[in-house]
Amino acid sequence: MLDILDYTRQTLVTDADFWKFTDEHIKDATEFRGVSFVSSIKFIEKYLLPRYQSVTLILGLSDNGTASIGQQLAQLMDRNQFVQYGYEHQQSEFTKRILDGTLKLYFTKRELIHTKMYLLTNDHDYLALSGSMNLTEAALHHNVEQLAGDYGSQKDPLYQCHQQMFDDNFARAATYLDAKKMAGFIQAKNTEQLQVSVYTDAANMLKNKDDGDKNVVVLPAEEIKKYRDEYNSDEELKKLSERERLSVTQVVQLFGNAGYKKRQLDNIGQSLYELTQVVRHVSKNNATAGKIKHEEDLYPKPVLFYNNGQLFEAPRIGDQVKSAVIKSDLAGENLKKQLQLFSDIAHEYDNYKEVGEGWQACDFMCFLFEAPWLWKIRNMYELSPSARSREDVPLGVALIGQGRTGKSTLGKRLAAKLTGSGNFLDGGVFDPKNYALGKSNINMTITNVLNDYMYSGPVNPMMIDDISPDLTTRPYFDRFIKETTNNRNLTQPLPSFIFTMNRREGDTRSQFSLKAEIMRRLWYLSFESTFAGEESEREKKLNELLGRANDQLYRYCQVELAKFFADVSPATEKQIERDFLYPIKYVLKQAMDQFGMFDQVQDYFKDNYDYSLFVGRNDWTMLINQAEVGTDIMFVQQDGRLKAQINKQLFNKVSDNTARNSGSMLMDRYFQYLPRKYRISYQHTSTGFIVDVKNFDRWLNSDTLEQRYNDSQVARDARKVDTEARMSEAITKLTEMQERQNQRHRLFGWLRRKE
Repeated sequence: MLDILDYTRQTLVTDADFWKFTDEHIKDATEFRGVSFVSSIKFIEKYLLPRYQSVTLILGLSDNGTASIGQQLAQLMDRNQFVQYGYEHQQSEFTKRILDGTLKLYFTKRELIHTKMYLLTNDHDYLALSGSMNLTEAALHHNVEQLAGDYGSQKDPLYQCHQQMFDDNFARAATYLDAKKMAGFIQAKNTEQLQVSVYTDAANMLKNKDDGDKNVVVLPAEEIKKYRDEYNSDEELKKLSERERLSVTQVVQLFGNAGYKKRQLDNIGQSLYELTQVVRHVSKNNATAGKIKHEEDLYPKPVLFYNNGQLFEAPRIGDQVKSAVIKSDLAGENLKKQLQLFSDIAHEYDNYKEVGEGWQACDFMCFLFEAPWLWKIRNMYELSPSARSREDVPLGVALIGQGRTGKSTLGKRLAAKLTGSGNFLDGGVFDPKNYALGKSNINMTITNVLNDYMYSGPVNPMMIDDISPDLTTRPYFDRFIKETTNNRNLTQPLPSFIFTMNRREGDTRSQFSLKAEIMRRLWYLSFESTFAGEESEREKKLNELLGRANDQLYRYCQVELAKFFADVSPATEKQIERDFLYPIKYVLKQAMDQFGMFDQVQDYFKDNYDYSLFVGRNDWTMLINQAEVGTDIMFVQQDGRLKAQINKQLFNKVSDNTARNSGSMLMDRYFQYLPRKYRISYQHTSTGFIVDVKNFDRWLNSDTLEQRYNDSQVARDARKVDTEARMSEAITKLTEMQERQNQRHRLFGWLRRKE
């Protein structure tokens, strides 16, 4: 909502339309001069260029309080995104207006800008506006903003004051992009040479003292030296985000120990360009004893990572690795084929199984495709006014089930092809005999490698096939996943991970954590059903899918997700708060709607799979069927509802008396099976717990427990007592009725005698 104080008329215009107000208070304005904290090419092209013959903007591109040397240097390098747009869209209005001199962009060269003022003029009149509003879509339509407006003749003394305010900001600004610079930049042969030119120009603007040149950006030598010294140690560097570490490295590259710019660097732009393309492996703890040597060799290849707001791809992790921005030209019939492949994989797991599991397969692929962007959603949740928090976005996904259910086919073979990864791993790779230094605990080795991977820079998921499910119950894994998801300072791009776990009943190592705090951070997807039909036919179908699988749709989704996250409205944020997979579902739906295909996956997209609603249902059904009513289970009436008391001795009967499978541990596990949303049971004690019969059977989708009650002696006794009570009540009513009839006969007999 925008409020404008009309200073000239001494009135307040509430819920104002900025452009309507300007049109009403100055006729045929030809020039727009503005000072805005932020803006964008899209805003300038949409709103300013069509309205005004001349546009001059001074932009403040960094809101970090007193900007550090690294932040100021990053501000200079950020010009590349504006320049690259002009280079790649030379017929756009933005580029044409820059080249003909009617659009000039400047930026603050030392002091941080906080002014927001706009001065519109025609030949004779002016309109001046100042206040809180930046030149952004959010400021126009969503934020609460205030401006003060003044207008009149350019002969008025107040106009000179407004012009002086703009000139004061202009005197503190350097040229961001004008006709001269753009004309030189677009002579580049390719985008790589273009970036080198931008970085060279930026480096040439840097000076240690102001010599009166308008385009000098002053970085005092003493501040540079202080900045370098502050981040000289590895420990201090670890506290910084990837972007901040890059800024520190750029300062080191540019300046000597005394803080002065290194002289005569022949290829200073090329050096900075290559520096921004480096993927650096930053281990969380390089001194960890007994960790795998060269664990980066185990990481997925190629690697996806963020750099200056873009998604890049490199063949591996390491220093001086060449990389390129991810692009996609998927469209038309080719796009339709890839969308059909996505649908066919989901339906393969639905139609060709004894019990359909297409829902899980579809959700897994959605997670896989959105994984490089999940860090953004975690940050979004953290800033949300809702009850959501970053822990509500899972850090990884686990495909759980028995053997021969298609977990590895989907989670490793198809997933590798769909993402273009060449080295998804098997759990056996972490055998301590081959990789660890003296460690005998494979689970700990896996946790250490994952812990390092989280801090190494990539955003694509690491996949480990066939891990031991009890990894999730280990205290060190619990600490790792909580520390990573709870760290409020860890707002940088993060990867995720994928597990497949074989769940074998009766094997104590097949027990996986059912704690709520783990299940919100590691998303369990169940694959329990075997494939149906002839094995040869099934093999042929899977081979056909594997033959078609490729990473074209994955790349397309990364490009479209980048566009999606570039402009997220408040309404869209609310959708994301309701479903962390909303962005990828939106992208896929938009693509499928082009071909009328969305109905193929529509049912899968309605809700995300919830493992807690399915895990343990078979176990509970079998447990209830072998329980003895009256000793293992006792039925009681509480608060007008039928309840069942589940006694501890039932779990003692089915335990194998080992420390890891005792009655107490089984009782705790079966209690954790009960989903909280069904309000089945609230707490358990050392002797057992009480469940609501109706809600319990609703979860099982059967009348298992109620039928046990109906067949029990308790129910028969209750029915007998109830029958006897009803008969007694009927006899009583019959006796009372007979007595009333006898009284009537006696009364009428007396009246007849009187007559």
